[in-house]
Amino acid sequence: MNAVLSDTAVTLSAYPTTPDHQLNTASRQTLGAQPSRAMCEADQLSAAPNGRYLLIQYNCEAALFAVLQNLATGQTDTLAQGYFLDWSPDGEWLLFHQTDEDAIWLVQAATGSRQTLLNLPPGVYNAAFRFDGQTVVTASSRGLGLGSELGGYNLAASTYTPWQTFPQQIVAYPRWSPDGAKMAYILMPDSNQPFTIGELWLADPTTGAPAQKLDSVDAGHGYPPAWSPDGQSLAYVRRENPDSVRANHAAAALRSNLYLAHTATGQTMPLTAFPDSLVYDIAWSPDGAELAFTADDAIWLAKPGQSPTQLTQTTTARHPAWLVADN
Repeated sequence: MNAVLSDTAVTLSAYPTTPDHQLNTASRQTLGAQPSRAMCEADQLSAAPNGRYLLIQYNCEAALFAVLQNLATGQTDTLAQGYFLDWSPDGEWLLFHQTDEDAIWLVQAATGSRQTLLNLPPGVYNAAFRFDGQTVVTASSRGLGLGSELGGYNLAASTYTPWQTFPQQIVAYPRWSPDGAKMAYILMPDSNQPFTIGELWLADPTTGAPAQKLDSVDAGHGYPPAWSPDGQSLAYVRRENPDSVRANHAAAALRSNLYLAHTATGQTMPLTAFPDSLVYDIAWSPDGAELAFTADDAIWLAKPGQSPTQLTQTTTARHPAWLVADN
């Protein structure tokens, strides 16, 4: 496996692993360069579960777009005006929110063909696959002050079933555990405050009904909770300056750390303890032994119960992902 990172606005690079599954930091490999567009930078990397594709999300002054890269051939395909949502479990499909049309696309990674999901409610902003690849959970809202709705979408039948409504809250980043036995999401106030405090919940995996609040979390920045590969724990971003009015409105003012929640017991623990950092971009290694993340414009690695180690030293680097050998 390889840990992949984005050298912001310059290159995409990777560190190979050694036979004992340690990162070889002396052998950085360049995978490619960022497209030459004005006022653009990489905002997210997401590798397909099968190791064949890499999705690079770009945030530009006047647009959002993503580049889908075939790692075997080097071929790229641009998905315009929108943002990536999720990979199918087999890595051959992805969900993409096309913002111009307010549509959710099902995209075939090998060909780039797009299919609009029909019969969805208006205002869908989040969507994620279930482990079987046949069901999608969606979150939607009709507008500010109107709350939100969680629902399930059957891909084979193109049918949508509403599950839960949240009249005064926005439900965000619903995610099934890898085996589909659990679900988690973030609930945040339905307000015009851009960056607020949310709640991390476990929910019924078949109805989305909230079941157990795990912790307070950062909300509004776009940092979803991340299931461990074994489905036993969730890593998430917790805001460390909840009383800062400036942090409610300025993205860079957030001070945060990574935490881990054990879903069987509800116990939480810190993974990092930075006193004055912006910590984000959770990426579990495929074996679940460690996480990669971004802090202070560098890529770090953390193992539960151990102090984190800084991977990149001399250059600005963000947005880690893990590549696995093609199955």
